[in-house]
Amino acid sequence: MRILFLTPDLPVPPDQGAKLRSLALIQAAAEHHEVHVLSFESPHVPDGPLDASSLQAICKDVQLVPAPPPRSIVGRAFSMILGTDPFPDLARRLASAEFDEALGEKLAQTRFDVVQVEGLEMMGYHGAARAANAATKVIYDAHNAETHLQRTMAAAEARDPRRWHAAFYSLLQWSKLASYERIMVNAADMVLAVSEEDAAKLRGRQAEPRVVPNGVDADAVAYQELSAEPRRTMVFMGPLDYRPNADAARWLVRDVLPRIRKILPDARLRLVGRGSEHVHAEGVDSLGYVPDAAVELRRADALIVPMRMGSGTRFKVLEAMAAGVPVVSTPRGLAGISAEPGKHALVGRNPAELADAMAQALSDRTVARGIAASARSLVEQQYAWKRITPQYLKLLSEVRRTARP
Repeated sequence: MRILFLTPDLPVPPDQGAKLRSLALIQAAAEHHEVHVLSFESPHVPDGPLDASSLQAICKDVQLVPAPPPRSIVGRAFSMILGTDPFPDLARRLASAEFDEALGEKLAQTRFDVVQVEGLEMMGYHGAARAANAATKVIYDAHNAETHLQRTMAAAEARDPRRWHAAFYSLLQWSKLASYERIMVNAADMVLAVSEEDAAKLRGRQAEPRVVPNGVDADAVAYQELSAEPRRTMVFMGPLDYRPNADAARWLVRDVLPRIRKILPDARLRLVGRGSEHVHAEGVDSLGYVPDAAVELRRADALIVPMRMGSGTRFKVLEAMAAGVPVVSTPRGLAGISAEPGKHALVGRNPAELADAMAQALSDRTVARGIAASARSLVEQQYAWKRITPQYLKLLSEVRRTARP
């Protein structure tokens, strides 16, 4: 088959969750099919120009289009308040005449069996594939259940008067996004969800979502036994230009960390991810973007995932579990992963519970090692890419036989 992937960022380097998933599926497809990639250039490239050579080595063609400039905040505010734009912000985020033109040319030159669209923000381009070839099937890879994500944002930020403006934004986007997501799900020949939980949020439309979980290359991640002596170091990972991560980091530093340090005064938090270099607080080492987050993960005694909003499943959790780093999380942070509290991770629902759980992870080596071993086994059984990608390849074959909704 000839398959065209439409991605919001070039999936190399794979330094974010969406990129990790896109790259894994592209690699799996390229082993058996002719794969083309049309992508926007990544807006954040800390170390110079993009190097697409690793992707070009496995794909027939990789084409990049400059990312459109961010939309004006003033213009977005007026359109939201006046109700002049029926589309949600997400649908406008990557609107690009240049991408439209590049896609049109590509579809005119090559007849594709499947066009796979990575993320809802790219689904506006699916119509071009329909127009170019009636036989082309469209797969929508839903990295998140976006309407549910917006609901969790509104609910979490409504608790803090300092964040009411953000909660108001989410409320305004909610109904628009629900309609747009429903329309785009119905427009696809097949919808991929990252978990049963997300599939349930997308279910009830014409297309029945198929679950292709997020995963990790367990064979490439060495399991490392925790050191005998705790270093009292925890790590938070994630770019802070993503609202759920920013909320989690604020809550962690303001409400959770002081409780942890009251129990363990020598405990330290390392913040890893773009934007975290601007966070300054006692007991915090703010590292910002690092080229290899896995190095920082291995330096920690535990990963903390204090998510209060979000959708999908978190790669950082799977990576920590594979590497033998115990995870301390809210229930939201483990969403979509079949982890049992107390067996595969330690769980807290509020600052006090999270602090107690982290203190246990940092001081009780027997508990921490038991959690780490069980979590690694879970990853090997359910979340290793070598187990997941065969399911995905079967769905590629199946979509060709699927009647259009």
